[in-house]
Amino acid sequence: MFTIECLHEQGWRSEMSFQTEFKAFLHARTKCMATGRTYRVIDRESVVACLVTLDSCRQHFGAR
Repeated sequence: MFTIECLHEQGWRSEMSFQTEFKAFLHARTKCMATGRTYRVIDRESVVACLVTLDSCRQHFGAR
């Protein structure tokens, strides 16, 4: 199980969980692009699998 967390002023807040890291990453990236917030995907042991920032999304898609 992989959980998406969003960075808020008070810290990281859990939002959704997925069976695969890939699905969690896709949803985190989509949410990041929609909200402009930073997201991360963590596994069951709370190890960070990936960090998704607006800058990384823009680089990936070639946006400015």
